Amino acid sequence: MKDIRQADEWAKYLSSIGWKAEKVGSTLIYLKRISLLGWFVKIQRPTNLSEKVINFIELKYHPFQFSIEPSNKSQVELIKKLNFKLSNSPSLPTKSLIIDLTKSEKRLLESFSQKTRYNIKLSKNKDLKIVKSNNISIFTKFWRENFEKKRFPFFSQQKNIVALSKAFNKNSHILLAQKGNETVAALFILTFDKVAYYMYAASNNTGRKLFTPTLLTWEAVLLAKKSRCKVFDFDGIYDERFPIKSWLGFTKFKKGFGGKETEYPGNFTRTRSIIKI
Repeated sequence: MKDIRQADEWAKYLSSIGWKAEKVGSTLIYLKRISLLGWFVKIQRPTNLSEKVINFIELKYHPFQFSIEPSNKSQVELIKKLNFKLSNSPSLPTKSLIIDLTKSEKRLLESFSQKTRYNIKLSKNKDLKIVKSNNISIFTKFWRENFEKKRFPFFSQQKNIVALSKAFNKNSHILLAQKGNETVAALFILTFDKVAYYMYAASNNTGRKLFTPTLLTWEAVLLAKKSRCKVFDFDGIYDERFPIKSWLGFTKFKKGFGGKETEYPGNFTRTRSIIKI
């Protein structure tokens, strides 16, 4: 399956927020011109990667920094030969959790942890209403107030999330959990190439007390299955190779839904000196 970062919709999204997208063969490359430095180039999770593609971009743009996040070990071998070095700062999650949606609903539930199954059942009895929405502004406002502002008070991704939703259009899905007239949790997923991606989520104090995030994630899994997706990708869990301690909490939450862990090699970069003597 092709990774979502190699989707035409992803290229449309990045183009709308200031990147240049170029396709060489079947591989999408993203570029941004930085004042005084030149071009920054990134290739993310390509299905196919060749020296020819890398050399073409190098000769055309002469990037001051070239970043590649390969999909597999064979791609790593190729880029290491071309003097790319592993960075300590990946821009994409290097480990994820994958749920097989070809299983029946019963078997999926059975694969969850006992606590996760219990919390789904408990939340179902709290008189909650799950609503599918097309209003990305409602989602981003709720997400900003109940998640992002606490972590990044002076920086917001709201505009980027709106652009992402517009680019994916009908393959962008918002689920809201409501208690009476109050939204208590929200979840944003994208679908591409029969894979559903868990992108952004938030809940308020009421939602957390009612275990609403667990129920809402289960509803997202069911929505993905109904949409004929074969895989549900949590798109990021804690990775010991590149530790981010703040990821430990939501990783424990995600692991309650079972699934199989998958690892990616990381971010490899090559930097050109811009100092002329």
